[in-house]
Amino acid sequence: MPDLNPPPELSVILPSFNEGAHIHANILRVCETLKGMRYEIVVVDDGSRDNTFAESQRAADEGHPVRAVRQETNRGKGASLFHGFEFSRGELIVFLDSDLEIASENILKLIKVMQATNADVVAGVKDLQANQFPPLRRLMSRTYRSMVALLFGLTITDTQTGIKLFRRTVLADAIPRVSARRFAFDIELLVAASRFGYRIVEQPVEVNYHRSGGLGRMNLAAILSTFVDTLAIFYRASFWHWLNPGLLAQTWMGLFVLGVFLAGVGFAKLLTPTIPQGFAKQFFYIVLLQFIPSPLRDWLILLIGIVFVAISLLQLNKIVMSAFGKRDRNDLSGIKRK
Repeated sequence: MPDLNPPPELSVILPSFNEGAHIHANILRVCETLKGMRYEIVVVDDGSRDNTFAESQRAADEGHPVRAVRQETNRGKGASLFHGFEFSRGELIVFLDSDLEIASENILKLIKVMQATNADVVAGVKDLQANQFPPLRRLMSRTYRSMVALLFGLTITDTQTGIKLFRRTVLADAIPRVSARRFAFDIELLVAASRFGYRIVEQPVEVNYHRSGGLGRMNLAAILSTFVDTLAIFYRASFWHWLNPGLLAQTWMGLFVLGVFLAGVGFAKLLTPTIPQGFAKQFFYIVLLQFIPSPLRDWLILLIGIVFVAISLLQLNKIVMSAFGKRDRNDLSGIKRK
C-alpha cells in the first residue's frame, strides 16, 4: 500500500521565546515562501510566558503544515533547536530565528547553494558593514569571529547567524557531540560537523536588525556566558577530550609536557655560565634580551614563553584534529577507548 503521507523534503525549525505577538504571522510568511515544496514547520516554544504556543497551534489548526511543541522551562536556543529536530522528518533541516530578522526567503537561497555546491551544511553569514548594526554590536561580532577563527580554524567567517541548512545525517551525527545549549551551541555543532568530514559552505544573507540598544538581545551576562561556553567548547573539541585518550596515553602526554619544561630549564641553566664570544655573544645578547634590566627581562621572557606555548598549542590542536578527525574509523571520528 503506498504511503499517503510521504516525509517532507524540508523541515523548518523555529525556536521561539515570548514571540506570541507575531509568531502566527511569521509562520504564514514562511508557508508563503515555501509554497510548492513539500515541507513542515516545527515551532518550539522555549518556556514562553505569553501565548506563543497557542498562536503556533492556531496556525496548525488552520491547516498549515505546522507542529507546535513546548518546553516547560526556558532551556536556550540550542536546546530548542535540538528538541525540534527530534520531531522533524525532512531530509533537509533549516534552523531559522522565529522573529524573521533574517527573512524566510533566504531559505531558498541556501537550498540553491547546497544543490550547486553539493555541500552538507550551508550557513548564513551576515554583513557587519550594514548600517543597521550599531557600532558596539559590530565590534563585539568581529571580536568574537576572530576568537572563533583562532580557536577552531573553521572555514566560515560567521558561526552565529540565525539561519543554517543541514542535511539530516549531519545533525544525526553531530548533535550527540554537542553539550552547549545556549548562545555558543552553533560553534560546537559546526565544529562537530567539520570533524566528521562534512562540507560546510557559507551564503551571505540580509538581516533586518531592529533591536534596541547597542548590543540588541545580548547583555553582559550573556556575553560572559558565551565566552565561558566557547572556552568549554574548545576543551571538548580538543585532542584531549574529543579523541578520549586512555590513562596510559594521558600519562605519556603529561610526561612529554613535563620533559619539555625540564629540558627548557636545563638548557637555560647550561647557557647561563657560558660566556660566548664573537657573533654568538652578540646573538645571545639580543635573543636573551640581556640589554634589558634583569627583573624586567625575566618577566618579559616568561610572558613571551607563555604566548609562544599558547599559540603553538592552538596550532598543534588544529593539526592533530585535522589528521585524526576523519570519517574512516567505523564512521566515528577519533580514537575510541579500548
